[in-house]
Amino acid sequence: MRNPAAVPTLSVVDIRVIDPHDEVLLRRHWEIGKAAEAVSRPYDFYGSWESTCLSLTQQRDDIERVLLGAFVDEVMWGAALVEHPLHDNLHSAKATYYVHPARQRQHVGRALAVASYGVARRRSRRLMVTEAFAPVDDISPGLLFAEAMGFSQALVDGMKVVELPATEHLWDALAERAAARHPDYRIVTWQDQVPEQYVAGYCTLNEMFVDEAPMGELDVEPERWDAERVHHGETRNQKTGRHIVAAGAVSQDGTLVGVTEIVVSSYAPSHGFQSGTLVAPGHRGHALGLAMKVANHRRLRARFPRCLLLMTGNADVNAAMNAVNEALGYREVERCIEMQRPI
Repeated sequence: MRNPAAVPTLSVVDIRVIDPHDEVLLRRHWEIGKAAEAVSRPYDFYGSWESTCLSLTQQRDDIERVLLGAFVDEVMWGAALVEHPLHDNLHSAKATYYVHPARQRQHVGRALAVASYGVARRRSRRLMVTEAFAPVDDISPGLLFAEAMGFSQALVDGMKVVELPATEHLWDALAERAAARHPDYRIVTWQDQVPEQYVAGYCTLNEMFVDEAPMGELDVEPERWDAERVHHGETRNQKTGRHIVAAGAVSQDGTLVGVTEIVVSSYAPSHGFQSGTLVAPGHRGHALGLAMKVANHRRLRARFPRCLLLMTGNADVNAAMNAVNEALGYREVERCIEMQRPI
């Protein structure tokens, strides 16, 4: 007979809303996420404490954020961030869940997830979205957890990294090859602030992303963008040490018809994130995506020479962008499975 004393007793999990201005609890919240990612992901792209603190203590007009902490015996062991868009996609919320490695598989994550549904329902949201990371050809505890909580896979992104110093020798030939295919377009670059003459085109491109980029089965609607939203974002970035290095493609009439962006933090300058890249329909087939990304890699190295590594994510079905990234030397290191469930 099994010894009852050998069966672990599960402690009560107490879920609390965390005040982002409580620096002690906010720091613990951040530490849990960092510890969880350290044992589950191959590269450390977790946000720095400085940038996280600055970001989470800011009031935002585009997203309402709720921080949850899971406590066992008065110690926080689980952390969640629930985000509610305020401009668009008012039917959904997005949650990120972390459990400290010392308390995983003890129902802490389940308690956090259930609590997050209540937070979102009270804001009239009907859908919860989350992300799970996994090795390229394998499952992961995070993926198994999300599936156990009723989330279904909606889109799979291949997460890739590129080492900039090791691939810089490729850029001249790639730029020359791309330039021959777009004689009627100009490639422009900027940092932190979208030049005023391109703001309208930038907004149009951002509103296109949902319709033009692969979204799989995600229940998502196009975002609404205007100059005010652009400028508010630029102000937030300035306050949190977040830099945007961008390149765009401009047609003969001066319209911005393509854009790509890289995000770099002043507090973690050794690496950055290659964000969205899009060329408007009617302007594709001219190697503008490749041209913009080469130009942006060059500007990044010139302005942030300490940035050595970039990460990006591309849907598996996005053949064109995957080909561009392969030419630039990106290699796949993990998967991001975007998941959703009704609440």
